[in-house]
Amino acid sequence: MATSGSVTFRPNVEEIISEAFERCGIDPQTRTGHHAKSARRSLNLLFSEFANRGINYWTITQNTLTLANGTSNYTLPVGTIDILDAVIREDDIDQIVNRITIQEYNQIPNKTDTGKPSQYMLDRQYTPVIYFWNVPDKAYTLNYWVMNQIEDITASNQDTDVPYRWTDTICAGLASKLAVKYQPEKFQVLNEMYERSFNFAASSDNDGVSLRVQPTALNLM
Repeated sequence: MATSGSVTFRPNVEEIISEAFERCGIDPQTRTGHHAKSARRSLNLLFSEFANRGINYWTITQNTLTLANGTSNYTLPVGTIDILDAVIREDDIDQIVNRITIQEYNQIPNKTDTGKPSQYMLDRQYTPVIYFWNVPDKAYTLNYWVMNQIEDITASNQDTDVPYRWTDTICAGLASKLAVKYQPEKFQVLNEMYERSFNFAASSDNDGVSLRVQPTALNLM
């Protein structure tokens, strides 16, 4: 039997929206521009939900930050969801910088002590700020691994910033959210399908080790 030889299947936003509406049982002929706008908004809300349900491995990047002498806090890029790990590299040797909570940082008696930073606190505001202790006593290079926000959907002819293996989960999740608005009687069954699809995708979305690592100190108390 001949196969296509193709591995390019990747539905764009319009196709995902169409699939989701079909799962809701909504006739494409009855859809309006408002339906499309509403679906794009729900898709962005779905991506926001993904960020709260664990590590989105495809969004992880390794970044560097130059720490300046005497400067204890630094603003991180908008879209930084969480820091997963951080090290200071000096003379080709990495030293782990441990994450502490806001409460632990506040309890440090002298936040102006200088030295090689050994701890950091992440204040996860809209524009995240990272605080170090000790305050750097010279310039250091911080290497850190960060989970980033999934890129926004702003038009129906775009692709999603989500890998192939999550395609069904996106369709199922969007169908669930659209059912709340347009077909509430179908919400329960569609939401169950979404949860099942999400669990399948999340169980294989890891870095290949047997232990699934969660971000540390997500509850910044």
